[in-house]
Amino acid sequence: MAGLIQQQMGAGAPAPQPQVQPGMGQAPMPDEQMAMGEMEEGEGPDPDTDPGFQQAMQFSMEALYGKEAAKNVAKGLKAGGNPVDALANTAYEIVSIVDERTDGAIPDELLVLFASNILEEVAEIGEAAGMQYQPADVAMALKQMILRFLGEQGLDTTQLQQAMDQVNPEEFNRLAAEDQEVPA
Repeated sequence: MAGLIQQQMGAGAPAPQPQVQPGMGQAPMPDEQMAMGEMEEGEGPDPDTDPGFQQAMQFSMEALYGKEAAKNVAKGLKAGGNPVDALANTAYEIVSIVDERTDGAIPDELLVLFASNILEEVAEIGEAAGMQYQPADVAMALKQMILRFLGEQGLDTTQLQQAMDQVNPEEFNRLAAEDQEVPA
């Protein structure tokens, strides 16, 4: 899958210069804030204004949609077998490529948020192509991505894996269903 994405992103093409565009780099949702450790205001970079985060988001969106890599992503997701593995692997490869192409511009504190944004985008591409994902599928894919990243950094993920395994993935489906039932 990485080969398709790299072809669409133009191997060796220089990374775009950071430009802040409206709608890019959304503020983290409450669940994402919890996953990021409930940072206090003023602690760490802000995804709405951080140039590295903005550069990475812009590069990702241009590569996916401007160069039509989304079509190849959709084909890969359909052919990927296990939907959770396909989501996790595709999003992880995109995050890795973007991080490399932007020379690590994404601040470490925003990497999980960036990865979850890319995972969400990949899931939306899959859904537009006819795939159906439950919130638990996306949560499990993010779990795989986090464990893979930490493992590749040389960390022992045994305890984190055990802690994550204690959360029932169906709980995400239940919470999503509750959110849909609340009148606006």
